[in-house]
Amino acid sequence: MSSQTSSFLLILLPLFWTVMSWFSGSKNTVFSKLYVERVAIWGSIALFSLSLLVGLFSPASPSLDSMIVTLSPVKSAVILTVVIIGVILMRFSRNYFVGEACYPRFLKWMQLTLASVVVTILANHFVIFWLGWLSVSLSLHRLLLLYPERSRAVVAAHKKFILARASELLMAGAFILLYSAFDTLYINDIFTLINKASAGETNGVVALTLSAQQSSYSLFAACLISLAALIKCAQLPAHGWLINIVEAPTPVSALLHAGVINLGGYLLLAFAPLISLYSEAQWILGIGAGLSVFFSALAMTTRVTVKIRLAWSTSSQMGLMLIECALGLYALALIHLVAHSFYKAYAFLNSGSAVYEALEHDISAQRTPTFADWLNALFVTSLIVLASFSLTEYQGPASPWVLVTLAFTAYIAMRTATSDQTQLYILVGVSIGLVTLYSYVKAFVAETILYRYPQSADMFSPVDIWVVSIIAALFIIHLAMLSYGHKKTVQQFKQLLFGGLYLDEWFTKITLKIAPVTLRQNTGKRQKSASITQIGSK
Repeated sequence: MSSQTSSFLLILLPLFWTVMSWFSGSKNTVFSKLYVERVAIWGSIALFSLSLLVGLFSPASPSLDSMIVTLSPVKSAVILTVVIIGVILMRFSRNYFVGEACYPRFLKWMQLTLASVVVTILANHFVIFWLGWLSVSLSLHRLLLLYPERSRAVVAAHKKFILARASELLMAGAFILLYSAFDTLYINDIFTLINKASAGETNGVVALTLSAQQSSYSLFAACLISLAALIKCAQLPAHGWLINIVEAPTPVSALLHAGVINLGGYLLLAFAPLISLYSEAQWILGIGAGLSVFFSALAMTTRVTVKIRLAWSTSSQMGLMLIECALGLYALALIHLVAHSFYKAYAFLNSGSAVYEALEHDISAQRTPTFADWLNALFVTSLIVLASFSLTEYQGPASPWVLVTLAFTAYIAMRTATSDQTQLYILVGVSIGLVTLYSYVKAFVAETILYRYPQSADMFSPVDIWVVSIIAALFIIHLAMLSYGHKKTVQQFKQLLFGGLYLDEWFTKITLKIAPVTLRQNTGKRQKSASITQIGSK
């Protein structure tokens, strides 16, 4: 059996979920929902394990460029993440939806959403990829409307629906341009043609022997794909629906934050050879995602509701993943995608214990880190990072190391301020272990999974300097908010951040003005909403 057979075996997984979704319908009287859910869980595990074994113990196929579906190490890693998250959510939802009439609909549309995600990942054809992308959005929309009486959830789903159509139009435009330029609908064929057209590098810039028309179409296609990724990952100002969608049930929020929203990052991984050719597309990602990371991370610190904080965190983390793609750090972006999926799934499913964690935090001794705490933490972290930087013989942008340094500085300073100083040795050991693990995992992924991917940007390139500036400004402002929180100016700034710079209010007003949404009242009547003030009064 060949790896081609393995990729076609994986097609059985979305087909299986589609069949099981039919049995999960509300009109099903043959099987109990519990039985269907168990079959779906064990069937998912069995099908993926079978395809994985076939891929491991079969010889590589000579060429799969012109196949409708293909399998690669990157696709295998992402699909494995999807299967694990899907199995966990199906098991969790069994207890979460006890006695809920909407449980059959949830199980049905969640399985269809997972099936659409796998089809999108496996697709090597523009039409299949686009249809899979569309199906993911439409299936998720039905999940977001499980409780149609919740007006905020309905409005958030409405905004998400409109933005999803915008991203699909951008992708359709990009695919049409690529087809016009290269006269093929197969994704791998286009990248093969681009690689053959490469004429070496000059000062880190790849020179191409494409025609003027091909180069122009490819440039616009890369920019459209970058914009589609920004919208899919809920970057500012198209972020409000992600914050408001916490009105949906917890398993739906977990599926969205741990899985579906990561498709924006996968889109850039899938089209990395194209994005890496054009600095314009990289700057679109760098500026849009950089500003979103900056404001989302700061806004997260002003919120107290656990799900709202997680939603702002997702917007920030997605922006960071897009920045990694803009810098050419595709190995780091893949690690980020997988790690973020599992973390967000755990965080949302464990959000019920947030009350107890908040009580423990309130009764524990709290102290704001002093200047000496920050200085000691920065000194220790800098030594650790410099040692790791030297031992790994790193070549690439400086921004990841700046981010690691400042992140562990904050970690050590905050932990030593609220504990005995003897804990410093433990924190230093944890920091050394995490930095070492980060370095080796990144090197492993780059050498074994993404060995054919484009090289990263140079150290202190213009994009790298921009990202370093964003990270440094974020750290300094966060430090000022902690140290001078009593100042009037800082309090006013926090209030502005708490409102999310009021970007979503303006976006919602414009959206509801152009495309009003019908809301369902508790009395059974319907009301047409055309302004944000009507939504806020509910």
